[in-house]
Amino acid sequence: MLQLHIWPIVGLALLVLLDIVVILRQSDDRKLKKYLRIQAIAWTTLMSMIAFTGATIMAFMHLDFTVKIVLMIVAAVALSSLELRRHYLVRDARPGNECFAEVRKKALRYYLYQAAWLLMIGGLAPQL
Repeated sequence: MLQLHIWPIVGLALLVLLDIVVILRQSDDRKLKKYLRIQAIAWTTLMSMIAFTGATIMAFMHLDFTVKIVLMIVAAVALSSLELRRHYLVRDARPGNECFAEVRKKALRYYLYQAAWLLMIGGLAPQL
């Protein structure tokens, strides 16, 4: 059961790293906006899988709220809020304007924050 919870987390981490690479390499603003809007579906699917398997594991194993579980819940909320802010930022952006460079920087910053959250929780979870 735990394997079903770990693989979507690995997939989410890979997706976030792929998004960082795409933001840095893609020069066409329209293609970048289209990619970021489409990949949000994959991000949402993976995050839903993580939340569902986490809740199932807690119910199945009769786990109490420990520090590790509370941190994972906080991380899920933080990741979701960062993704929501990035999604609205990209949705309202107009490709081709000089302000799209600022959108690109903010989206990159949100993805770096998400990667940091994933690294913190992934690195701290076994020790707690």
